[in-house]
Amino acid sequence: MFDKKTWIIGVIFLFLLIVVSIFSTSNTSEQYPPYLVESPSPTGLKAIYTYLEQGDYDVSSEETLPATTEETLRILVNPPVFSDNNIENHYLDYVREGNTVVLAKENPDGLFNLQTEYAVTESFNTEPQTTTEADYQGEPLEVLQNSFLRLTVNDDDIVLLEDNAGALAIERKVGEGSLIVLLEPAWLTNEHITEHDHTAAIFNLIPFEESKTVIFDEYSLATSGGLVSYFELFPGWAYVLLVQGLIITIFILWNQGKRFGPIYPVREETVRLSNERVRALAIWQSKGKNYQASLQYQLEYLKEVIRERYGIPYHHSWKERLTRMEEKIDSISAKELDYIAQGIETISSRKSLNKHEYLSWSAKIDKIREEVE
Repeated sequence: MFDKKTWIIGVIFLFLLIVVSIFSTSNTSEQYPPYLVESPSPTGLKAIYTYLEQGDYDVSSEETLPATTEETLRILVNPPVFSDNNIENHYLDYVREGNTVVLAKENPDGLFNLQTEYAVTESFNTEPQTTTEADYQGEPLEVLQNSFLRLTVNDDDIVLLEDNAGALAIERKVGEGSLIVLLEPAWLTNEHITEHDHTAAIFNLIPFEESKTVIFDEYSLATSGGLVSYFELFPGWAYVLLVQGLIITIFILWNQGKRFGPIYPVREETVRLSNERVRALAIWQSKGKNYQASLQYQLEYLKEVIRERYGIPYHHSWKERLTRMEEKIDSISAKELDYIAQGIETISSRKSLNKHEYLSWSAKIDKIREEVE
């Protein structure tokens, strides 16, 4: 057991540690979730919110579902795909009443009946944080390109902004109102709003002048836990006491030498008499006949690698896929790629392969995969 002097030293040490922890945590900078109007961080929206507020716009932020009003402009920046259909229908009814909703999200597929597709043009740059030249009513705008997707445009949609890879922003009429979709929420953030032509793009795409009221919707951030961190539910000193209490408990139990759980006897050493080498060879021989399935798995993986690297979709044939890769692969000639494409189409239609064919085509597939990666 601890003597009296040891307890006094331990309590003083604990008290000093708590004081140091409280002062060290109180000096840390405040962390903000992204896309908040009150956030001055690079990912916040305080710059555009302050500009509109000082420009005599009727601007506000809300953390509740929209009420049924008319001629309001509501901006949703990077909301999640709502799991509850009633929430999505509530927003659509809000638009039908004559309001405008601006949705800024990198991948809005599945939200408000929107669909996207991969940008697959030859000149499309797959490197992140690059710029693209977009067209707004004949006026070129240089904007940041983060998303590898483009919006699928219906017959009734109005394309507001596009580049050579597809539509970056569209307007869709819903009842008496409008749904405006923008693929780049980063343009609205404090970090990027003044870069390139983002300011011109935002004020051309979003009809601030035509709306009586501008509302920044933070309902999705509040309901998804984005506004309150788990470590902000209680004061900092409460977590310090909790951690220190756990540490002291561990040391006390360690000192007492308490043992928890049953005691298992030591297992006796035994000799393994089965011939595992023969069993392993038998399993290898039985699985070795699945050449066709193994080759199909390799082809599916190669499709995924090519899609991630060059944006070529799954539905393309191997001839189309490898033809578009001729200029990107230097070590394999166009003639050899054409031969490989024809061979893949042939072996894919067959029901079985022999071992020699399997090894030969596996080597060709590995060569293309290494070039792509």
